[in-house]
Amino acid sequence: MSAPLVQRVLKVADRVEETFMIVALSFMTVLTVVQVVLRYGFGGGFVWSLEVTTYTFAWLVLIGMSYGVRTEAHIAVDLVTSRLSPGAARAFAAIALVAGLAYCALMIYGSSQFVDRLMTLGNNARDIPVPRWVLTGIMPIAFALLALRLVQAARPVLWPRAVASDKQ
Repeated sequence: MSAPLVQRVLKVADRVEETFMIVALSFMTVLTVVQVVLRYGFGGGFVWSLEVTTYTFAWLVLIGMSYGVRTEAHIAVDLVTSRLSPGAARAFAAIALVAGLAYCALMIYGSSQFVDRLMTLGNNARDIPVPRWVLTGIMPIAFALLALRLVQAARPVLWPRAVASDKQ
């Protein structure tokens, strides 16, 4: 793929990621407020609201991991790396990238196996008439997105000259 096409695809992925997080958080908030009003104001409520909110929150966290890496909103501990030479800091960043990508690979594999087993079982969620594999199917997707964001975040650190030449 050409560089401008890749940039456009990444920009679309950024917008989809952000839009999903806004919609999910808004949905959870509205559903929770409605459930509280129905329960304490009218003595009723939706049986399925807790499960829907739980799955929505899980999706939000999984997608939020990649957003945190992309926007550098995660916790960074640079006590050691700030005292290293530029070459040693790059080596340290490379080790961290490999460890992060290995973690993503393990989670993609494990969650794919989990989703596959849920598909084989064919059972639904407890209170929602939706197959459980649909609700947990975000896991391998989210970890693949996290791996992409780790590579994006590591690029300027590991290959600063390549990034500088991209900007020219």
